[in-house]
Amino acid sequence: MKWTDVKQEINSLSQEDKTLIELTALLASIRKDKNITQKELAEKVHVSQAQIARVENYSYTPTLKTITKIATGLNLELAFIDRSTNELVKS
Repeated sequence: MKWTDVKQEINSLSQEDKTLIELTALLASIRKDKNITQKELAEKVHVSQAQIARVENYSYTPTLKTITKIATGLNLELAFIDRSTNELVKS
C-alpha cells in the first residue's frame, strides 16, 4: 500500500474512530510498559487473550464495558477532560 493511500484512509476516519484507535493504542502501550502479557491481563479482567489481541490490533471495536474492564485491569480510571479548559472534569 502506498503512503498516499494510507493517508487517504486515515483522513476518511471519523473523529470517533480516531479517538478509539488512540485509546486502544494507549491501553496496549500501558500494558506493555507495565510488563503485563495479554494473557495475564485477560485473566485479570475475565476476557479471552484473543479478545485483548483483537482490541490491540484494531480488528474488534470494544464496547465501553470492555474498555473499562481493560483500564481497570491496568489499574487505570477513565476520566473526562474538558476540551475548552483542558481540565479534568470532576463530579
